[in-house]
Amino acid sequence: MKRISQELVQYATEMRHLLHQNAELSFHEYKTTEIILSELRKLPVEITTWEDICGAVALLRGGSPGPTVALRADIDALPLQEDSGSPYASKNPGAMHACAHDMHTAILLGVAKYYSEHKDELRGNLKFIFQPAEEVPPGGAKTLIEKGVLQNPKVDAVFGLHHATENRTGEIGIHYGQFLASADSFTLTLHVKGGGGSAPHKGVDGIMVAAEIITAIEVAMTRRIDPVKVALISFGTIHAGTAFNILANTVEISGTARTLDPEAMRQIPQIIEETASGIAAVYGGTVELDYKAGYPCVVNDMRMTKILETAAVKAIGSEKVFNADAIMAGDDMAYYLQEVPGSYFWLGITPQSGIIAPAHTPKFDIDEGAIETGLEVMAAVAAEALEELA
Repeated sequence: MKRISQELVQYATEMRHLLHQNAELSFHEYKTTEIILSELRKLPVEITTWEDICGAVALLRGGSPGPTVALRADIDALPLQEDSGSPYASKNPGAMHACAHDMHTAILLGVAKYYSEHKDELRGNLKFIFQPAEEVPPGGAKTLIEKGVLQNPKVDAVFGLHHATENRTGEIGIHYGQFLASADSFTLTLHVKGGGGSAPHKGVDGIMVAAEIITAIEVAMTRRIDPVKVALISFGTIHAGTAFNILANTVEISGTARTLDPEAMRQIPQIIEETASGIAAVYGGTVELDYKAGYPCVVNDMRMTKILETAAVKAIGSEKVFNADAIMAGDDMAYYLQEVPGSYFWLGITPQSGIIAPAHTPKFDIDEGAIETGLEVMAAVAAEALEELA
């Protein structure tokens, strides 16, 4: 493939600014979709949209028959009030691209534009999936798959990228096999007698019992799950009580469960319920567990990850391609990878000197030098995969 031009880098950067200014929350990416469609309509692609969900898919048919490779970008923003001070800050109160989905989308638009100008060189097809609602389970990926985005023509491989503050600008991180964790959520509600703060011996202190339950669940996780299997529970909220001098009779606790092991994930709801029920019963109480399965593990196909690595080395050099560790974050890219072999990778966004604000915070921004690397690697892996699968 030919080198990515600086004109294309500038185009993707400008698109990123426009998308950033128009940040929208999951399942409400209306303006974002309009921007994407406005650009896609300038290209020789077949566009698919839906009345009941945002986003779009563009199919670019190559100059000769061959396999179909899909490239995916998520398009939604987070519910944050931006405080970055950038000239392209979000114009929508309470919505901010604090997870770089604007960059993901801009890069995919750039790759679509690039291959639209070189489509006759392609042996096969490219599908560009602009997916809504990655941030909020059940997410948009599952819905798009049900709507047939991996069919007509059938997708043979799928690739995607995600920003990584751990990697420097110009670098990418790849991983073979299980990469991101399954990510479930739960709400545990405790019911006890309650009572007066001046006479705790006559009632039951719900907050005290809840604290005991939380500690016991954390201990049980270390003793009932095989220690070589990575699994965790994090408690995010606890709500209880109506006044300083009343013992709470109802306590609601929410949290998330993460693991890279399917068997461990099956154990976790049982551990929560049995541990909480046993302790509540000691105090004459009961519990209700509302456990919701989230995204499954992101599992990178070994062959497709090798194709990705080969393409990335060709595009940016071996010194900028790193093996990344598996982490406990989740992503609905997992659903595509359950259906089609593919690979998900990190794109470094941190400047060589200095630091950036963490993702999911109001001051977050990226080093835009990362956009060129993203374009180069995404374009390269598309070409490499088409060649290898032909």
